[in-house]
Parts: sequence; structure tokens; C-alpha cells
Amino acid sequence: MITSTRRNTLFATAALAALALAPESAQAQAEIRLGMVVPLTGRYADQGIGFHRAAEFVVNEYNAGGGVKTMGGAKIKLIAADNASEPPKASLEARRLITQEKVSFILGPYSTPEAEAMIPVLDRYEIGALGLFTTLIPTTPFFNIMSLAAPEVGASYGEVFKWAKGKGAKIDTVVVTYANNDYGQTVQKNAVAAIEKLGIKVLEAIPSETAIKDFTPIVLRIKSLNPDAVLSIVYFQDGVLLQKARFNLGYEGPVWFGGIAGFTDDRLWGVVTPEVGQKTLTKALGLSLFSDDAKLPAMQELKKRVKAQKADAVFDQAFVVGAQGTLAALKAIETAKSAEPQAIAKAIRAMRVAKGDPAIVLPIIVGDMYFDDKGVVRQTSPLIVQWHEGAKRIVYPEAIASAPATLK
Repeated sequence: MITSTRRNTLFATAALAALALAPESAQAQAEIRLGMVVPLTGRYADQGIGFHRAAEFVVNEYNAGGGVKTMGGAKIKLIAADNASEPPKASLEARRLITQEKVSFILGPYSTPEAEAMIPVLDRYEIGALGLFTTLIPTTPFFNIMSLAAPEVGASYGEVFKWAKGKGAKIDTVVVTYANNDYGQTVQKNAVAAIEKLGIKVLEAIPSETAIKDFTPIVLRIKSLNPDAVLSIVYFQDGVLLQKARFNLGYEGPVWFGGIAGFTDDRLWGVVTPEVGQKTLTKALGLSLFSDDAKLPAMQELKKRVKAQKADAVFDQAFVVGAQGTLAALKAIETAKSAEPQAIAKAIRAMRVAKGDPAIVLPIIVGDMYFDDKGVVRQTSPLIVQWHEGAKRIVYPEAIASAPATLK
């Protein structure tokens, strides 16, 4: 005869066995693990830290609001990995997050070289990722980008040069400088083609190594060529070195165009110092993904919530890009209704978020947010900003400009 205690034990054992054999979709998903590969140390740490702070804020806010409602309120666990601004480490950390931390999706990486190193890992394990600042056009269904693609960045400069000439700027000759990697080379190639279509002569295209420590020789070369305008395609640290070299040589120069982080990162004015910024940045026009004066309600609401939590919180380009990437990933998880990596990768590629949705906080997204069949975010428009008294102001497109451009 089976006793009451023995019967209860058998029932409990059977129930646990059945639960273990049940498919994942039939079980309550308690937690979805969201990975993040960004540079938290090294040359690009400022950007990576901004991305990470944004992801933490969005995930904490999301979990407090009830989690993934399509999965019974499952919570998101953010697991960040530092690739130390080194492409090989982006690959290693992505592999670790996938195989050891069992993440379902990855936010990041930051740059194009990091993405190039990480994509084979994504393909190997068939897990999706969303590049935050990289501009390469993906070649796999498991990678998407939240930034403008490199060819679009290059073409955007042609559009801006045409606008500047239409506003009376004398631009007959140009010198181009660019980061000597896949990103810089691709942008430079497309920018030169777009500029030359306008009848502008490109005097020289000067590469700079990504580990450059002094821009003085490049600025001296530009000065000797005496162009009407300069276009510099540089990262944040390179932009700092460039502005300091211009200041030290007293070369305020011709009108200067540049981007993205090297001319429009929100920390730039403070890092180069106001004295240097006043002589260089106030006459430069920079391509940007974000500007604090953008008239995007969802972005301004996000800023209020961030500042309400901490009045001195940094709300800048890196933060908003990181927030946008995280919000997109959460939308994909909601749509997939699963922690299965392939389901989430498929969901983000097929996702479409309507214009005006509070999940769209990045100003360059001017319509619905969705990714094309290659994984590039669509319905975007570049912003051109100029520094005014230490703050960025949108000067183009003029329909949303908050200040006139200085072109002389």
C-alpha cells in the first residue's frame, strides 16, 4: 500500500519530469539573457560606456514595467562584455557570451572592424546581433546595423556639399582625410564620387591609421594644398587630435566637414577645451546621429526620464544610440515570443515599428523603423550639426534646423 507521503512524492517527481520534457514555449520563461559586446576600456571606451549605460537604463525601466508581456512577464538580464576596443576581442567575447552565458541576442559591437571580426561567430552559432555604430552593410541574416551604412554616409556628404554651395559657400576644391580601415575607405570612396559629381575637384585623399597619435603632419599637408574645404572621416579620438593640431598650427582653415564621432560626439567640446573648440568646431559642419535639440518627442521624453533618475546623467549620442538599439532588441524579443536566438534574429529583421512609436528615439529615423533585407535600418536622414557656445545645433536639413549655419 502506498502511503500519502509516498504518493505525494511520486506525483511531484512525475510533475517535474513532465516539465523538464515540455517544450520551452510551454514553460514560463523567467529570464531572457541579452548580451552586449562594446568597448568599456581602450581607445573607444567613452562610446562603449555610453552604450552600456543606456542599455542598463532601458532594460531596468522595461523590467520594472512588467517585462516581456508576450512571454508572461519574463525579465531581461543584460550581460555586458568588454572587447577593450580591439576587434579580435569582440569575436572572443561574443563567443563567450553565446557558449558560456547562453545569451539569446547581442547588442554591439561599436565599430566596423569589430563587427567584421564578430560576424563569423554569429554565423557559426546562428545568433543575431545589432551593431550600434558600425556602418558596414551586413552579409548575413544574423547581423543588422542601427547606424547609416558607409555608402550612405559618403553619399550624404555629397548632399551636404551641394547644400553648402547653394548657400553661397565657395567650394571648388576639397581635400579628404579618412580613417584607413574598411569604414573610412568605403565612406571616402563614396564621398569622393558624390563630391566630384558636383564639379568639385578633390585635390587629395589622405589616409590616417586608426592608432594615429598626432595629426600635425596631415594638417600641414592640407594647409600646403590650400583647398576651399576639407572633409575628415574620423573616429572620436582622431577628431580630438585633429582639432588640437589645427589649433596648435593656427590653421582655422577653410570650411571643414566631418563625422561622425570625430566631429559630433557630445564630449568633444569639453575634451578639446572651449578655447580649441571656438577656433575649430564653430566653423565645422559634422554629420551626426543625434542632437539634443532634435524635435523628436520620444527622445525628449527619454531625456526627461533619464534626468529625473539622475540630474547630471550624461544624455548624449552614445547614450541615445545605445537606447535605440536596446529598444529595437526588446521589440524583437516581444515579437518572437521566445528566447530562441534564431527566432529573435528573424523577428528583428522582419520588424516594423510605426513612426511616432515611443520606441523610436534616434533622430535620424524619420519614418517607420525597420531593417531592409540586408539588415540596414531604413527611413533615415542624416543630421548636420554645428557647435554654438559648446552645444550642438542642427543646421541641416533646414526644415528641422535650430540655428543657421556658419559657412565662412
